[in-house]
Amino acid sequence: MVSFVITSCLDDDNNIEYSPDATIHAFALDTAGLGSYKFTIDQLSREIYNEDSLPVHADTIIDKILIKTLTTASGVVTMKDKSGNDSVLNINDSIDLRKELIIKVWSTEALAGISPNQTKEYKIKVNVHDYDPDSLRWKYMNKIDDQIVGEQKSIIFGSEVLTYSVVGTKLYAYKNSLTNFGSWEYKEIEGLPKGKLPTSIIAFQFNRSRTMLYATSNGDGKVYESADGEKWNESTMFGEGVELLLATLTNNDVSRICYIKKGADNQRYFYYQTNDVPKETLDKAENGGKVPSKFPTKNISYTVYKSSTNINSVLLVGDTETATLADDSKLETTIVWAYDGNKWVEFSTTSSVAYCPKYTQPSIIYYNDLVYIFGQDFSSIYVSNQGLFWKKANPKFSFPHRDWSKGGTPDPDVDPEFRGKTNYSMVLDPDTQNLWIIFSKGSASFEEEVEKEESTKATTTEPRTYEHDSEVWRGRLNQLWFDLANAKK
Repeated sequence: MVSFVITSCLDDDNNIEYSPDATIHAFALDTAGLGSYKFTIDQLSREIYNEDSLPVHADTIIDKILIKTLTTASGVVTMKDKSGNDSVLNINDSIDLRKELIIKVWSTEALAGISPNQTKEYKIKVNVHDYDPDSLRWKYMNKIDDQIVGEQKSIIFGSEVLTYSVVGTKLYAYKNSLTNFGSWEYKEIEGLPKGKLPTSIIAFQFNRSRTMLYATSNGDGKVYESADGEKWNESTMFGEGVELLLATLTNNDVSRICYIKKGADNQRYFYYQTNDVPKETLDKAENGGKVPSKFPTKNISYTVYKSSTNINSVLLVGDTETATLADDSKLETTIVWAYDGNKWVEFSTTSSVAYCPKYTQPSIIYYNDLVYIFGQDFSSIYVSNQGLFWKKANPKFSFPHRDWSKGGTPDPDVDPEFRGKTNYSMVLDPDTQNLWIIFSKGSASFEEEVEKEESTKATTTEPRTYEHDSEVWRGRLNQLWFDLANAKK
């Protein structure tokens, strides 16, 4: 029920008293099935409206709706008829509230002719969501550069997103503002190995220093640092033999940067440093710090979430060199690794029912209190509460998929398609909860299951292939858009 109630100051005496009161004292709509919504009445502006919008598609209910309660001192309320004349409003007749409705409240003095002007007009506005709050809404922003045709890596640094890619034989950084998104600027990188895409990039701040970017490059065992993402130098904060930067984690005002080093025995080991004690420390909580064979070796993606013990923890995924299977089947899975500052733990599932399928270049995000994973091909998104048991996400939380039965080819402006795309990078803006996905120019292909015969519901697979330019997309859950809009973000 949509309702609004204010305290009435009417006299309980049965004698008729002429009053200039022309205000609405109670108002309710018969909105069975929609739940309870609090309405606000503004006596100064003479507006009645609901702050919490009704669900999307509620216009199919409010186009013919009954006013359940409309209490005034006189009991007489009018509205304009089709001829523009005042007509008494009968609350037993349904009305259309898809548009704003102006009603006039008459005081008893006005009805008696004592003070004809003692009336008040009110505007009733029923707010309805334009978008489903549970849907992920995507917006095509622009191209980045059609010269980018291969792998890429992106990171948020300050209020900007930096995307790295090798074009020809040169490594470039492409830069854009997250707060004032526009054209991309790009520069050739100085100080990193020529023509090689960094294998990992992380932002971290050691005490008594500014936040810096740190990166690794394939095979040289060095860590590089940069204050702007464009000019790089070999870092003195790390020893030799660093293979991969993994994640950063903060608990109790102490931050740590986690990474993998190869030892003299050619074994890979977990290491970390903290912002207050910049010293390489072997993370030997389990198995002497040795990195398990199933741990990711490239294309690392991680997110931080607050665990059930109220401690910030890392959830990490990436590409592996060995197959990772569900324990009760031969199904390949994406394994999540968790780290709470004490040790790395494999979150492998023992069931082929609650597993996350194998993704190439998987991405993981903690979003709206849930954990999501997706990857190349972009055919699906999987969701979990804590990163252990997985299921396919609500169909509303998905990527743009076009209707191929219409023919033609995808157009990012009007008929977008994500499926089949490969070379991409992803960042999540923590301030706005915008999810940014950047695609390189290239070819895409996938197989789609379609109905073979509508009468039998038999299905077959159809190959889909298409070419696409570089694309930049921004997505956000509608509910978060509403929440952040109310918070003026």
